[in-house]
Amino acid sequence: MTFPFLILPQADETSEILKIPNQYHAQLIGQSGRYAIRLEENYGVKITFPRSSGESGEGKTREQLKPDEVLIKGGKRGVASAKSELLDALEFEKENNKVLTFDVPARSVSRILGKGGATILEIKDLTGAQIDVDKTNDGISSFTQITVRGTKDSINAAKTAILAIADQVGEETTASLVIERKFHRNIIGAGGQGLKDLINRCGGPSDTKLQAGLVRLYACSICILTFC
Repeated sequence: MTFPFLILPQADETSEILKIPNQYHAQLIGQSGRYAIRLEENYGVKITFPRSSGESGEGKTREQLKPDEVLIKGGKRGVASAKSELLDALEFEKENNKVLTFDVPARSVSRILGKGGATILEIKDLTGAQIDVDKTNDGISSFTQITVRGTKDSINAAKTAILAIADQVGEETTASLVIERKFHRNIIGAGGQGLKDLINRCGGPSDTKLQAGLVRLYACSICILTFC
């Protein structure tokens, strides 16, 4: 992909090919080519990415570039400066746009997401990571894939938080009790305090977000309790 910036021939014109993995080309080109164009204008050079790079993939060039190559042409000083800034940008992308994919038990996904997505949003806010939960699970697989993007530290923090919830769910067992409906109000207690106390006495989590759904009372007088 080339950018429409006019470069006048220079007496010391040179060219250099940089080895840059294709996965970073889109970020280095920038939206609508803005970043690459800015480099060309600032340093009086022409920057060429492989034809498949960029959002449109329509850039045509006579240069025979491999998928991991980027060509810079222009005066020696301009090429050196553009190269330096481009490589600095590459290192920034490598550090801040890491990707990690791992699996969690499918039965733990609802707890990881939380009511209305509250839990996963909280993890995103606390860690600064982007988190995508695969929603294409057809119910056959017992595992769900989670993809986390961000810095190394934010990815590790998000993974730790998610796996902690998944591990907790994995240690749970479920029991069903028949309890007459007339006793439900007393079990629940004012503002749900009765259920909270019950969960605490059984060694459950004290965090109200994690307590949600551990004890469920139904109109048909069946009580479902989930224990760790």
